[in-house]
Amino acid sequence: MISRTQNQLSELSSKSKSFIVKRTLLVFIPIILLVTINAIIILAVQENLELQVYKESEKSVVDTKFKNIESEIKHIINDIFIIKNNSHLIELLDNKDDKAIENISRDIFYVIKYQKSYDQIRLIDENGNEIIRVNYNNGIPEIVDTEHLQNKKHRYYFYETMKLNNGEVFVSPFDLNIENKKIETPLKPMIRFATPIFDNKGNKRGILIFNYFGQQILNQLNNLINTVVENQLMLLNSDGYWLKGTNKEEEWAFMYEDKKAMSFASRLREEWEEIKNNEASQIETDKGLFTYKTIYPVKNMFSSDSNNANSQDDVPRILSKDRHWKLVSFVDNEVLYSKQNTRRNYVLLALIIISVGFLILCWKLAVYQYKIKLTLLSLELSNETKDKFFTIIAHDLKGPFNALMGFSDILMQELESGDTTNVKTYNSLLNETIHNTYNFLINLLDWSRSQTDKIEYNPETFNVFTLVDEIKDLLHLQAEKKDISIIINVHKDLQIHADKNMINTIIRNFVSNALKYSNNYGKVTIDASLRNNRFFCSVSDNGIGMSKESVEEISNFGDIISTPGTDDEKGTGLGLLLCNELIKKHKGKLGVESVEGKGSKFSFEIPQ
Repeated sequence: MISRTQNQLSELSSKSKSFIVKRTLLVFIPIILLVTINAIIILAVQENLELQVYKESEKSVVDTKFKNIESEIKHIINDIFIIKNNSHLIELLDNKDDKAIENISRDIFYVIKYQKSYDQIRLIDENGNEIIRVNYNNGIPEIVDTEHLQNKKHRYYFYETMKLNNGEVFVSPFDLNIENKKIETPLKPMIRFATPIFDNKGNKRGILIFNYFGQQILNQLNNLINTVVENQLMLLNSDGYWLKGTNKEEEWAFMYEDKKAMSFASRLREEWEEIKNNEASQIETDKGLFTYKTIYPVKNMFSSDSNNANSQDDVPRILSKDRHWKLVSFVDNEVLYSKQNTRRNYVLLALIIISVGFLILCWKLAVYQYKIKLTLLSLELSNETKDKFFTIIAHDLKGPFNALMGFSDILMQELESGDTTNVKTYNSLLNETIHNTYNFLINLLDWSRSQTDKIEYNPETFNVFTLVDEIKDLLHLQAEKKDISIIINVHKDLQIHADKNMINTIIRNFVSNALKYSNNYGKVTIDASLRNNRFFCSVSDNGIGMSKESVEEISNFGDIISTPGTDDEKGTGLGLLLCNELIKKHKGKLGVESVEGKGSKFSFEIPQ
C-alpha cells in the first residue's frame, strides 16, 4: 500500500510540469476558444452592420446630389420655356420690329443678370442668324449690338435643334467652352440647352439657346459631405471621362489630344462596364465601394406637370438617352475598412491581453491543484507510513518485553529453587535484550525528533578516525558474537566539519546493519576520505546482500522494511530512515549498492 502511494507521489513529482501544463490547458483552451468565437461573431455582426450603414449613407449621398442636379436642370428648362412662351418673344416672331426686339432683349438681360447661371442666351432665326445675343460678361451683362451678331447655321447645336419638334429640348455635351478654336482659360465648363421656337401659326422660326455655366453643377459635388464615411464624388460623361474627379489633371481629358487615354473607363474597366450598363446600383470591388446613378439632363423632368398641361407641346421631351452623365461616389477600401481593421487590432490586442492574463491565472490554479494533490498524497503516505510504523513498533517492542518478562520469571524461579547454573547465561541474554531495546528506543526518539525538526544541526570540527574507532568498540560484542572482523580504512588525521552526533548515528547504524546481515566469520569495512571538498564514507560487508527490487524499495525511503538478520536478529528498518534524514540535514545524499549473496555497501557524502 505504501509502495503504491509512494509510486504515485514519485510519479506526480517527476511529472509536475506535465501535470500543471495539462491542467492549465484543460481550463484555458475551452474558455479562450469560447471567448474568441463569441468575439469573432460579435465583431462580424458589428462589421456587417457598419458596412450596411456605410452603403446606405453612400446611397443617400448620391440620391441627394442626384435630386439637386435634377432640380438645377429643371430650373434651366423652366427658364428656357419661360422665355419661349414670353409674350414679347411671340410678338417678335409675329412682328419683327425694333420694339419687339428691345422688349425680349430686356427680358433676357434680366434673366442673365439675376440668375447668374448663364454665360450667354441667344435667339437665332431659321436661317441661323442671331437675332438677339446677351452675354454675362463676368457679371456685367451686355446686349450685343446688331452689327456684332453672327450666323450660326453651320454649328451643330443649330441644325440639331432645328430637327426637333415643339416641346423638345436639345442638350449639348458637357464640355469646355472654346473661343477662336482654343479652349478658353480659365476653364469654363459649359452645357447648351436649346429648343425650337414657333410663331402663332405653328411655323418653326428658329431656336432659343442657353449657354449654362456647368461649373455650378460641379460645385454642388464639392459642397456635398458624407459625415459617416470619407468619400470621393465624381461626375462622368457617357464615354467614361471625368467631368469632375479626384485629380484635376484627369478632368476634361477628352478635350485634349494628349490626354484622351486618361479616363475612368480605361483605368477601371470592369467597374465601368458595370456602371455603364446599369442605371443605378452599388458595387463593391477590390478597389472599394462604388455607388452610382445615371443623370439624364431631360428625362421625365416634367412628368408631373404634363397632366395639367393644355398642350403636349408645352412639355419638354428628351432628345436621346445616349446623352447622359454618371454620378459616382467612391469609397476606397482602405477608408471603408479602416475602422474595421483598427477595431480588429484592438480586439486582437484585448484577446492577447485576456489570454495572457487568463493563462497566468490558469497556470496558478494548476500549480495550486498540483500542490494540493501533492500534499494529499504526502499526507496519505504519511498516514500509511505511520500505521505501518506503529504496527512494527508494537510488534518489535512486544518481542523484547516478552523476552524480558520471560527471563525475569526464569531467574526468579532459579533463585527460589537455589539452582544458579544458568543464571549467568540468562543474565547475558537479558542484558543483550535490554541493550537492543535501548538502541531501538534511541533510534525511534531521534527519528521522531527529525520528523518534527527538533534535532538541531550543530556542526563542529572533529577527528573521523577517533569517532569510527569508538563505534567499533561500541559494537565489538555484536561483532564477536558472530566472529566478524571490523576493518577501518580511515586516515588517523582525517578531520571534517559536521554535526558529530549525527555522523556518529549514521555510521553506527550502517555498521550495526552490516553486522546483522553478515554471516559468521564475515568482514565489515569502514572507508572514509575527503575529496574535492566533500566527505565520503561507506560501510561494506560480504553478507547476504539484497535483490534489485529490495534495493529499489529501500532507496525510496518510503516504506519501513524490517528484515531479520542472519542470526535471526530483530530490527525495525527505522535506522535507515533516520540516517537519510540526518544526511539531508548536511545537504548530502545516501547511496545503496548490493548484490544478492555477495554483500551490500551503504555510503553517504556531504559537502565541506
